[in-house]
Amino acid sequence: MSNVAGFCQKASDILERLCLIGAGALLVVNMLDVMLGVFGRFYRPPMWTTDLAKITLVWIVMLGAAPALKRGEHMAIHIIVDRLPKTPRMIVTFLRRAVFVAILIFMIIYGYNYAHKLRLFTIMTLGIKKSIPLMSIPVGMGLMLIQYGLQQFIPVGAGKNEEED
Repeated sequence: MSNVAGFCQKASDILERLCLIGAGALLVVNMLDVMLGVFGRFYRPPMWTTDLAKITLVWIVMLGAAPALKRGEHMAIHIIVDRLPKTPRMIVTFLRRAVFVAILIFMIIYGYNYAHKLRLFTIMTLGIKKSIPLMSIPVGMGLMLIQYGLQQFIPVGAGKNEEED
């Protein structure tokens, strides 16, 4: 494996670990919050438990998207593409990758713009800006784009996790 591929593999592994640690921490917060909301119904549940559960769940999903991409756990249909002759298969694969990158860039830009527009609004039960949960989309898509870019420099079969687009 070349120096570039080795660096990309290491960076990809670090990014995966950081995303999973963040998602895991938020999962603990989410579970504790939901339990508080459930058991709080016996007396008087805090009003903010539902909002916190929604926000942590969205962030968990967005942080988990990049590791899922690295592990090939996102849905992909290969049955038709795999049966194509070599040249059309290469063209379809290139177009699929270009569209994927374009969608990620689109989601980063428009997700950020939407979060920026709503930065003045507050989630009353938590006292936080609405942009905090909304920023999960550009952050998650950005992490996926970084992970996807890193995976392009790692030879197929290198390391323990193969990437499938």
